[in-house]
Amino acid sequence: MKSNVNWFNKLDYKSILILLLITIIVLMKIFDKKIINKGETVKVNGKKYEVVSHKIDTVEKVYDSIVYKKGKDIYRDTVIYVQIPINQPIDTQSILLEYFAKNVYIDSFKLPNNLGSICITDTISKNTILSRKWDLHLIERQIKDKLIVKEIPRNQIYIGMVMGVDKVNVVNFVGPSMVIKNKKDNMYSFGVGYNSVNTISLQGGIFWKIKLKK
Repeated sequence: MKSNVNWFNKLDYKSILILLLITIIVLMKIFDKKIINKGETVKVNGKKYEVVSHKIDTVEKVYDSIVYKKGKDIYRDTVIYVQIPINQPIDTQSILLEYFAKNVYIDSFKLPNNLGSICITDTISKNTILSRKWDLHLIERQIKDKLIVKEIPRNQIYIGMVMGVDKVNVVNFVGPSMVIKNKKDNMYSFGVGYNSVNTISLQGGIFWKIKLKK
């Protein structure tokens, strides 16, 4: 009879050893350090996040404006007179035609970074500027930078208590329990405690995340 008891005790030790090995294998599987392809990461308030989406939109607003200015309102600097050469024939009619003629000068230049252009048109007659026109074509750009991030997956461990009840024994199991959540959102539970006949009982479970449609 004594040998039978020893045989059962040896069997219990073997069972415990097998349970420990299974637990180690499961833990190694949970925390398997396989390389996970991570996207771009950014820091927000010192905490790292994974970038889900990064959109940069450029909105352009175009402004066109035309401004006229009379010659009398344009500042005139000091007049510098030039001596007329007297040793050359003077064509008075040609000078008068040039004097009374209206000469139009047009100049334009582009603003840097493709921000638009400005065109200036001057009308000159009788040695003065009759009018000036500013034709402004301005492009205003607004850049909208939208960044969507999520927390980087990491392993999590929860510790608590488990208790089972039934109609006969009221409390049939009680003891500490641990839940491990890995980076893939799978959960594993391990518990140890006393059952209704005052013997140590082990519990374990595995849970998979179900994605529900919105």
